[in-house]
Amino acid sequence: MTDHERWARDIEADLDGELTLAEQAALARHLAVCPTCAGTRASHLELRASLARASGHPRAKVMPRQVLRGRTLALLALLAALAGAGGGWLAHARWGGPGSGGLEASRATIDIR
Repeated sequence: MTDHERWARDIEADLDGELTLAEQAALARHLAVCPTCAGTRASHLELRASLARASGHPRAKVMPRQVLRGRTLALLALLAALAGAGGGWLAHARWGGPGSGGLEASRATIDIR
């Protein structure tokens, strides 16, 4: 059994209300970093909503998935690159570049004889 299969079992148990608080926390931490399992959870929720709507449940709703389009992804990448360049420029202005004596001049040296 793969890790994703184990997490899928935990997702089903969570939706059924069968997980302990510690297990729910572990699942939430995993879902934050694993897009595959997060998609599995969204699919399970959509399936449950569809089944509820088909059976006539009055408040059943389908959750729309958010999709990043090409332009949005490119804009986010550009913003991340600009933030990195700005942070690098600020760090260079504060501590100087390699060999400039900025940060290295403030460190203590130890002579071993």
